[in-house]
Amino acid sequence: MPERVKPPENPVEIVHDGTSVVAERGEPLAHALIAADRLPLARSAKLHRPRGPYCLRGGCDGCLARVDGEPNVMTCLRPAHGGERVETQNVLGTRGIDALRAADFLFPRGIDHHRLFAGIRGVSSIVQSFARRVAGLGTLPETTMAPTAATRREVDVLVVGGGASGLAALAELPVGAVLVDDGPSPGGRKRAIDPDRARDLVSKATARGAELWAETTAIALYREPERVDGRLHAVAIGPERATLFVARAVIVASGRHAPVLAFGENDLPGVYSAGAALALWRGGITLGRRLALIGDGAMEDAFCRAVAGSSDVMRVREVDVVRAVGRARVTGIAFRDGEREHRERVDAIVVGGPGSPATELAVQAGAEVEFDALSGYRLRADEDGRLGPGLYGAGSLIGSETPTASGAVTGVRVRRELGLAG
Repeated sequence: MPERVKPPENPVEIVHDGTSVVAERGEPLAHALIAADRLPLARSAKLHRPRGPYCLRGGCDGCLARVDGEPNVMTCLRPAHGGERVETQNVLGTRGIDALRAADFLFPRGIDHHRLFAGIRGVSSIVQSFARRVAGLGTLPETTMAPTAATRREVDVLVVGGGASGLAALAELPVGAVLVDDGPSPGGRKRAIDPDRARDLVSKATARGAELWAETTAIALYREPERVDGRLHAVAIGPERATLFVARAVIVASGRHAPVLAFGENDLPGVYSAGAALALWRGGITLGRRLALIGDGAMEDAFCRAVAGSSDVMRVREVDVVRAVGRARVTGIAFRDGEREHRERVDAIVVGGPGSPATELAVQAGAEVEFDALSGYRLRADEDGRLGPGLYGAGSLIGSETPTASGAVTGVRVRRELGLAG
């Protein structure tokens, strides 16, 4: 079971479904809940299957909860300050036992609520009401939320993504460049694999006078057709304001999505991406005494080195995995051992792999993708990361195996093409 390797240095208290939980000030709420073994944290829409955090970077629905009366909060991106009231949402019963889970047994192939009793007077409205309840859409906030302040900002260069490539690009840009990242602090995967190197990259970027905006998500990237100067528009949402950036150039360094492997019960609480597992360890949280690790790469090797001596890690080939074992959470793993199916008891399953490029923002702005049979969809970029007029990619987003070097090359090119001071 998950637990803290050491007690918090700056403890604060949060409340989860009426139970007090100790958290480290500034760590994501989801980290604190995992450390307290509060799985599951959520329920899936429609069939209400138990859910737990998987990626811990805002890319899945396993950590959605109601926080201080606000529904559908990504608790993996919300820092703990103390006093937060976290509640499981959309359940009929309790967090552990949700009566609406019965839908999984009554409708094993899913509920087609669009046609179920549709058009039958007196019944259709009841079914639609039930479907909305089952769908897990949540209830409105307890209080009217104040409008978010909005500002407009013109910049030479906007960098989206605070991983190694984004920070390296920023370090090559002059004063006035801005980087936005949706995490609580910049560093991305590098912060988990090599924390010292991540801090060094942040220091180099800030030494150039660049601005780093944490907890800020770029939700749109587009061009205004009537503009003749070709500038890009980016809408970014932060904790205090929304900002419309108008930029001469945008470097997208959004990295890759956490890998998702196709095996049975891969959505059970207790299945984590390797990046999430390593980030938890760096935060002083272990996932258990015995773990199963799927995959073989830099992140996976770094995880094994980090937990050596604390957890017994059993490495399993992706092709051999059959399913996760457990009902409301992982209790084991089933895999092929020759001609037989073998089971091992584990506290958690850690999933590795390259993942797929997070191309969504770049495509919004007009970048083109192509399909490769081995790697899937990827962006069309030249050797220096150019995706289109004023639009650039960097790092693993464009398939680079050396994100830091890729970001630096892209940053230098953008600086030169815009005629900015070195």
